[in-house]
Amino acid sequence: MRLPPWAAQAIRNGVADVARKASDPETIKKVRQQATELLRDLPDNASRSFDNASKSIDAIVKTASDTARDAFDQGRATILRWSEREHDIASVCYNASGTLLHRYGSGVPVSDRVLQLGADLLRGDCLNENADRQIADSLTRQLDLHHHRLLVATNLDAAVRSIASLIDRSDQSPREIIIHRAHAVRLPSGIPLPDLFDGHDVKQCGGVDSVVPEDFRCNDHSIIVMADDGKQPLEPIEFPGSSPIRIAVLPTATIDSQFDNVPSVKTLLKSGFDVVITAGGTLTGGPSAGLIAGKTSLLESIESSVLWNFAAAHRSIAAMTLASMTNPSGPLQVLMETGEENLRSRSERMATRLTASEEIATCQIGNAPAVLVDGKRWSLPSRQLRLRHVNKSSETWAAELLDASPALITSVDGEDLLVDLRWIPASSDSVVTEIIAPPSSSSTTLP
Repeated sequence: MRLPPWAAQAIRNGVADVARKASDPETIKKVRQQATELLRDLPDNASRSFDNASKSIDAIVKTASDTARDAFDQGRATILRWSEREHDIASVCYNASGTLLHRYGSGVPVSDRVLQLGADLLRGDCLNENADRQIADSLTRQLDLHHHRLLVATNLDAAVRSIASLIDRSDQSPREIIIHRAHAVRLPSGIPLPDLFDGHDVKQCGGVDSVVPEDFRCNDHSIIVMADDGKQPLEPIEFPGSSPIRIAVLPTATIDSQFDNVPSVKTLLKSGFDVVITAGGTLTGGPSAGLIAGKTSLLESIESSVLWNFAAAHRSIAAMTLASMTNPSGPLQVLMETGEENLRSRSERMATRLTASEEIATCQIGNAPAVLVDGKRWSLPSRQLRLRHVNKSSETWAAELLDASPALITSVDGEDLLVDLRWIPASSDSVVTEIIAPPSSSSTTLP
């Protein structure tokens, strides 16, 4: 669009005015002075900026150095701690049996973060005032279920035995404990579930093969104790016309639904059980203990009883249990998530190294599944080495490996020694290989 004559004249006058001011000696002098001042101040400004940058870099380097120094000191302390362990009392072991919860040990360590919190309370320089209440409140928050709490007992048997405190409540008539014969399981300690209630009225019902609601003859003053036998998932039973206290005992379980098909405390509480009892330890990522989760009113009755004075765990164990609940991604999580392809390639590399030893007669790779507990329903794909020694039987060889330091837990299948990799971290493959075939017994140097 063409500009009107008045607009063109305004632009012409503006350009002329700018040109006149630019050629004015006074204007040129002012611009020159400002430029001189800028050039004079430039080194000082640059110096100050450089000094500020240097200070920032020094601060970053100092922080990084302190962090690196702390990490180094922590690593050195860890190495010293492990090197100074009393191996005669507690020998480090690697679990190559294919069974996680093995009677000799799982081989899965508790994370340093969990151990540290327990150690802080055991050192003796911590404030004990209100510590128990603070830990109890934190455990309740982690359980994240309205009107529910969590107690920590010394072990699973003590936790189950504390149920007896619900039999005689001052505000009600005595209750009776009912256990179905199919749920009269033998606990990891070797004690049958009904035997934990010696001295109390325990009624057994039904047969050992299946559980149906008609087997129970209960009322509002009954305590129904059901246990996961490891064969079929445990589910609550509805009792029309009555509302007994329903208690689930889980020898093998986690707090959250952390692993597929493994029962969890929270899931069973949400399904309708009033109290759920499980064993703390490898699966929960914490120390060995007994965990009782359930309705606040029932757990308050247990906690206020005389029995609980003998069943309650030390605050350090409770604190470690709390730490394990806030740190679910522990060492076991890594082992559970190890892929089958990873196990296959590791077994092939280990087999290649072992066949170089003159002590190994044969070495084959198997693909039998690994399990959480012998004879139970929980299993994962795995790989294992089937080994035969030149002059030792599989039983003798397995016993020698168990007595080694560090120890190696294996299993025996006829003439074969089985070394399963599911519960061994990949970083320990070389150590396990040297335990099986020490370098001195190899005809060639292992790569």
